[in-house]
Amino acid sequence: MIITSVTQKIESLAVKLGFLYHFAEKYYIDMVKKESMLAGIGVNDHILCIGGGCCPFSAILFHRTTNAKVTVIDNNPKCVYMAQELVFRLGLDEKINVLLHNGCPSDIKKYSVIHLALQVDPIEQVISDVEYRMTPGTKLLIRRPKKHLCCMYSKFITHKFRNVGRTFMYTAQ
Repeated sequence: MIITSVTQKIESLAVKLGFLYHFAEKYYIDMVKKESMLAGIGVNDHILCIGGGCCPFSAILFHRTTNAKVTVIDNNPKCVYMAQELVFRLGLDEKINVLLHNGCPSDIKKYSVIHLALQVDPIEQVISDVEYRMTPGTKLLIRRPKKHLCCMYSKFITHKFRNVGRTFMYTAQ
C-alpha cells in the first residue's frame, strides 16, 4: 500500500529529527486521549498496540496520558528496530516494550486493552484472531479509515482532520 510506504518514510524521519517527532505527535494526541477515555484506560492496564511502525506515536501517547504499561508489536524488523531505539532514547523502555511479531500473539490474555492501528493488514484476520483469543472484559480498539463502518457500530468516536475516520471499541464477553 502506498499510504503505508509514505507513513513509514514520515515516521522514519520523525525518529531521526526531534522537531519533526514533536510536530507529528500532535496529529495523534487528541485521538489517543479520546480513545483512552473511550476504553477507560488507567495505570493498571496493559495495552497491546498491534502495528506500531517506526515511530509508535500512539503507544507512547497511551503511556504518557494514562501511565499504563504498553507493548507494541510490528511485523517489519526495520520498524521494530527504529521504534526500540526511539523508546529507549525517550527513556520509556521500562514502560513500553517493542517486539517483532506478525499478527496476534499467543500471550494475548495478559493484555486488558488491545489497540489495532489503521494500517494493520490483513485487518479482518487479525481482528478474528484477537477476538478468538482475548479474555472476557478485554477491550479492543480498532481504528478504521474514513467513510468505512460509519453506521455499523453504536459505540464509536470520530476524529476530524485525520486519515482515521473512527475508532470503535469492542469489549469481550
